[in-house]
Amino acid sequence: MEIDDLEAVYEIESASFPNTSWNIESFLRELTANQFAYYFVLEKEDRVVGYCGVWLVIDQSQITTIAVDRREQGNGYGRQLLQHAKEYAGQSADILSLEVSIDNDRAMKLYEKEGFLYGGIRKDYYGPGKDAHVMWVTLNE
Repeated sequence: MEIDDLEAVYEIESASFPNTSWNIESFLRELTANQFAYYFVLEKEDRVVGYCGVWLVIDQSQITTIAVDRREQGNGYGRQLLQHAKEYAGQSADILSLEVSIDNDRAMKLYEKEGFLYGGIRKDYYGPGKDAHVMWVTLNE
């Protein structure tokens, strides 16, 4: 992900997570000031169709955000981003974790297919009454 991608990324982010979306400044800080942050975009015909962010800290990693343009969902782009994140994180980390809304069945099915296991619930993670599942996968097995 580059600074030039931020408008397209924010458009996908705000459509995907209308109540909890990051703003452009949050992405900009991640790209320019967070030494643990690595962000990727997936492009189709020079247009951003998805993105994923990963934090790598010593031997652990976490997906901070991942989304695909709603018009492009169902084409395998989410799986491509997730697999890329796993491969990238696996270069130095043993575990990759993420949080997902407990009502996001589509995402949870994808994560399960990619080997993620349930690790618990984060109460009110997305706001009052909006819990998240913590999921994780062991890398390099």
